[in-house]
Order: sequence, then structure tokens, then C-alpha cells
Amino acid sequence: MLSQRNWTKIIMLAPQAMTNSATVTANLDCLSADYATIVVALASEINTNAVGPTISLLTSDDTVVTNFATITADRAAEDITTAQPVEYGVDMRGQKRYLRLSISSDTTTNDDLTVEATAFLNRKDIGPAGTTDAGGVTVYV
Repeated sequence: MLSQRNWTKIIMLAPQAMTNSATVTANLDCLSADYATIVVALASEINTNAVGPTISLLTSDDTVVTNFATITADRAAEDITTAQPVEYGVDMRGQKRYLRLSISSDTTTNDDLTVEATAFLNRKDIGPAGTTDAGGVTVYV
């Protein structure tokens, strides 16, 4: 059984509206984590002609934008008639330190969408001694 104390939850992207042709990105420091789960929450489409965004997950040893390389092929979300999550699971053993999430909305006129992303890191080498040592990070006990 995995100790829940070794899970940390990070808000990568606070809930936000994106207009058509927009891109939002966030970096995640995975230092000492064996596994990362990233959940992208997509709200239902605002307009009936909306197309799901393109979601990319990249990795790098540092946070220099040009050094990031794609981990998984860019993924276009399916029809977002209803709200849905898009989930990535990454075994960080043997991976580079940083993950970068990039979400780009379609160029269709009025193709606005609402998006949020949360990351969960687990099996960290160094976990907090208790919830008081969490340093502002939610720790499940």
C-alpha cells in the first residue's frame, strides 16, 4: 500500500477562460517524485461550433522554454459537448526534472473554453513529517 502522506497536489492552472487562438502553459517541478498525474479539466463548450483544445505535455532538465521536448504526441481533446477531464500519467523515473503543460484553443471564431489543471506527485523521496510541514501544499493523510 502506498502511503498517502507522499502525495502532493499542485494547482498548475487555476480555472480560466481561454479565447480562440490562445495558449496557456505551466511548468511542474517533479524533483524527487516517482510518478506524476496531471488532470486537465475542460468545461463544456460555450458555443456549439467549439472544437476541443490541443494539449501537449513536454519535459526538460530546466525551465528554458526551447529545451522542452514532447513526451506524448499532441492530443486534441474530443468534442467537449459536456465537461470532461483529460488525464496524463507519467512515470518520472528516468525522465527529466520538469514537465510543461501547454493548452491551445482552436482558431475557430468564438471557440472559447474554460480550463483548469491539477497535478499530483507521489512517492516523493522526502515527504513532510505532518500536515504542519506541508508548506502550503495540500497533503493527504
